Amino acid sequence: MAQTQKLEVVHDVKCCPDKLYYMITRDAPQLSQYIPELVESVEVTATEEGNVFFRYRPSVEICTCGWYIYRVKGEGNAVDNKNRSITSTVIEGDVMTGFKSFKFNLDITPKYGTTDGTSLVKWSVEYEKANEDVADPVGILKSCELMTTEMNFHLLKQA
Repeated sequence: MAQTQKLEVVHDVKCCPDKLYYMITRDAPQLSQYIPELVESVEVTATEEGNVFFRYRPSVEICTCGWYIYRVKGEGNAVDNKNRSITSTVIEGDVMTGFKSFKFNLDITPKYGTTDGTSLVKWSVEYEKANEDVADPVGILKSCELMTTEMNFHLLKQA
């Protein structure tokens, strides 16, 4: 019987946590303008039931470091604007070919005790593999970390 597994990565950023959160949520359709080398487009659609769907299309299929960036369509299950937290279940896309279930979690937390505005960005994925031959989705976390780095850089240039 397959089990749900979890991987996470924590990344330090120097930009304002609220600005980064808004870039990922409210301004998601403009991500292709901020980081065109990584994001081709993002569509956000709300349904009558209140569900929000994100469709992410990367600019590249395989990066030079050898990991994949996946096209995904996710449903925003839990959005907590006050705590800058998002949980999204992937409902279709390339990633689902190897997994029975796949969920992204994002938390952006100000780093207390610092005066430089540093924040911690934690991306985690919870997944159930379709079979034991499927590799852990380490590359997906690397792509999240790369996007975070590029968004941080963009926001710091604007400041």
